Amino acid sequence: MNRSYLMFDIRRTLRNKRVMIFAILMPLVLFAVFGLNIPKDATEGGISAIAYVMVSMAMFGSMSAAMSSGGVIAAERDGGWNRTLRLTPLKPQAYVISKVILSLLVAVPPLIVVFLFGMTVGDVHLSAGHWITVALVSWLGALPFAAIGLVIGYVAKPDSVQPITGLATMLIAAFGGLWFPVEQMPSAMRHIAQLTPAYWTGLTSRSALTAGGVDTQALLVVLGWTVVLGFIALRRFRADTARA
Repeated sequence: MNRSYLMFDIRRTLRNKRVMIFAILMPLVLFAVFGLNIPKDATEGGISAIAYVMVSMAMFGSMSAAMSSGGVIAAERDGGWNRTLRLTPLKPQAYVISKVILSLLVAVPPLIVVFLFGMTVGDVHLSAGHWITVALVSWLGALPFAAIGLVIGYVAKPDSVQPITGLATMLIAAFGGLWFPVEQMPSAMRHIAQLTPAYWTGLTSRSALTAGGVDTQALLVVLGWTVVLGFIALRRFRADTARA
């Protein structure tokens, strides 16, 4: 992986404040609307209901930020960046890995802000070990969405990538159970939810709140989604550079 290229990508992404503002403010507003009105002693699935909502909204923010890489990739394709890459020693795998790392980095601020809001305003009480585990698992849960952002960036045109990414984010979050519990969905929607990566990332993150610890099966499904989508993104990158 080319470190100079990664640092260039990080600086360029941080200059796009609209993406980060949306990824941070949207989950905060949703948490304030849906979470702060929940009674302190309410539970959902055996865990604190407000902690349940906090983790779901944090995951929504991190997935939104992670998927935003698609806009950068589409712009690079439109500007002929792929033709330039063919003249450099940067390998396709290194390019894709750098984009995934970038997506994971921009997924951090929404998690931190929502968790701090939940701790201070939402009065969410967790042990230090639970906070660390939830934060780490939620951060890793952004991996499949980073891969989705790559795929969108390689199949969408620059003028359509933002609407597609926004719509995909909303649909995945809604049908994946990040906005309201899957258990409260109709039977057909519950089956649809299990076909989305958001369902499994949410399940993994929320399981870290329980005494039983992280759901390893859900974590493996998340990693499986990441591998499959990452493979698709790599194939699309190679096909795109071959045409450039």
